Amino acid sequence: MNSHFDNKAKEYVNGRPGYPKEILRKLKELGIGKDSLIADIGAGTGLLTNLLCELDGRVLAVEPNLEMLNECRQYCGSKSNIEFIQASAERTGLKEQSVDIITIAQAFHWFDKSLSKVEFRRILKEDGWVIILWNDMQTDSEFAKEYVQMLYKYKVKSTAGISNFDPDTEKYNFFGQDFVKIHYDNFQGVKEEALIGNASSLSYTPSKVDRNYEDFVQEIRNLFMKYQEDGKVTFHYKTEVCLCQFAN
Repeated sequence: MNSHFDNKAKEYVNGRPGYPKEILRKLKELGIGKDSLIADIGAGTGLLTNLLCELDGRVLAVEPNLEMLNECRQYCGSKSNIEFIQASAERTGLKEQSVDIITIAQAFHWFDKSLSKVEFRRILKEDGWVIILWNDMQTDSEFAKEYVQMLYKYKVKSTAGISNFDPDTEKYNFFGQDFVKIHYDNFQGVKEEALIGNASSLSYTPSKVDRNYEDFVQEIRNLFMKYQEDGKVTFHYKTEVCLCQFAN
């Protein structure tokens, strides 16, 4: 994961959707609050991290990619209850049994499962939770269908972001037992530049150093003009929240 998002951090900030605030209510139901230590692993640019700070606990933004972590510092800079740590999911450097809850937003598929499983069990307190979140774009509109086709047309490499695997099976194997899954509707209205950011932030699409980047951007602009209403296009996501614990 460390290198897949090189030259894409700004695009990630500008284009990716956030997460519904209902997630905070669910975490409070699990007892997470001002006395809790939250490790947001694979924090990226801080889209979830910033929201977690509202729980008033101590939040650790753990991210291996320095470019992404620096964007996280800027995005969450007004929050006083956050610490930024350049480290991977497999070697966080956190203390044993120190963490009340681990959150993972849009990053679980990047982890080395065997190594990160050992690390998570090491840093989590007994009966600690792991919350895995994923914004799943819905292709129930003509815009979304055409957008996805365009993304694959310009694919420059194959990455874990588009690999063929069963995420539920992966989670079951990782935790050794079933987990609870909740879904929330999540809508994102974006202007033209944010749409370019959304498309450019993906691990498998061209970055500014790729030779077909300008053609890619022009096709995004054309798509925006075709479908925009009042200067925006709207993405519909289903935010999947999985509440997980390790089997004893």
